[in-house]
Amino acid sequence: MARRKFNDGQEVIYEDFNKMGQTIEAELYERTIYEMLQRAEDAFFADGFLVSYSSPTSVSVTAGVGFQTDNTQVAPNSKKRLLYRGSAPTINLTAPDGANDRIDLIVCKAARADGATEARKYKAPIGTISTESLVTSDDWESEVISVDGTPAGSPSAPALPAGYIQLAEVLVSAVTGLSGAGAVTDSRTIMPVGGAATVNTLAAARITASAALSIQQAILDLDALAEFGRMDYNDFDDLVSDPAVPAANNLRLYNKGDLLFVRNNAGDVTPVGSGAGGGGGGADWQGDALESIEYGQKVKEFAQGGGQTETLYIKVPQGYLAGRQILMYLGHYSPSSSNEFAMTATSSLIRKNLDAISSTTNQNIDASGDITNSVADQSRELLFELTNATGQINAFSVSPGDLIRVDLTRTAPGGTEDTADIRMVPTTTEVKFG
Repeated sequence: MARRKFNDGQEVIYEDFNKMGQTIEAELYERTIYEMLQRAEDAFFADGFLVSYSSPTSVSVTAGVGFQTDNTQVAPNSKKRLLYRGSAPTINLTAPDGANDRIDLIVCKAARADGATEARKYKAPIGTISTESLVTSDDWESEVISVDGTPAGSPSAPALPAGYIQLAEVLVSAVTGLSGAGAVTDSRTIMPVGGAATVNTLAAARITASAALSIQQAILDLDALAEFGRMDYNDFDDLVSDPAVPAANNLRLYNKGDLLFVRNNAGDVTPVGSGAGGGGGGADWQGDALESIEYGQKVKEFAQGGGQTETLYIKVPQGYLAGRQILMYLGHYSPSSSNEFAMTATSSLIRKNLDAISSTTNQNIDASGDITNSVADQSRELLFELTNATGQINAFSVSPGDLIRVDLTRTAPGGTEDTADIRMVPTTTEVKFG
């Protein structure tokens, strides 16, 4: 904005002094505050100019501050006009219609009001000097009015008068007027400052995409992302050495020597993917079930009511982490295409350097549940829990180097039992440690 400039010998008139304040306002409003407020227009700060229910025929408008853009203004006046109310005015509405509802608007525009009045010497054009009471200042004091809508069965809001900003819509019910706070709908635009400040996130892939996302919402989105996470990939620097122990109930995942490791609160370090498996083609089941070859593979046949038992000793690997559940997956099939069968696995814990190899003191029993045949010779995978969820058998924790003896038997299902021999396939044995 141009500065007011005075030259030696130049005539100075009173308008020159008035233009000083106008020029300062233009510099401040148009070039500074406008940019600081992210070029917001016709907007209000916080609860400024908030319209609230007062009575069935009136509303109040909260004192406050905002800015209005008025492109009809010419230099040195600023096109950015201050919206200001130092007190909360009450706006009285037109009496309600006797038959139909209507929608009114509460609107405002920037305006100036006379300020102080002081006694000053005044020289009239004919040269007479007198003492007059003159206005020596003015200030911003926005004009707030109501605009009546047209009563109707389905009323609509009236047009916004030129030069005004809409603050609220109010529903004036027939006969009774405003019903309460719910009859007032806030229409203001709030200044993008503080928690209401906005950013453009249209290119974002993990937080809400918006041309004007509030900073507060962006922080909430980022917080949720940090807590729950969602990513295509992540890069881990090589830490060379193990990091510090994490806080309780946390695991720390890291890269060391091009391998991923997990460290828990106890300080235990485990390579990712080190959960051990066992069995497979080498699982040596021994027992009194009929052994035969069917479809080119060895099977163990369990007859209905035969009482056969097949036994497998499982070695708990050295890489097993105590506290992890141990599961066994085992394949079966029946030549029948209907009825049901069930299998039960009894796990006996044989603790290294403590229990006898024949010990059955600590046991866990888990049934497969009823398996319903629908296709003859259908391959069925049965799951047995050899320990509880925390890696215990009869309240004793399984440790690396222990043995688990598994005794597999056929049991009666809840429905009609299959009369055919149930085939167990030893080579399908898989044990999952954790």
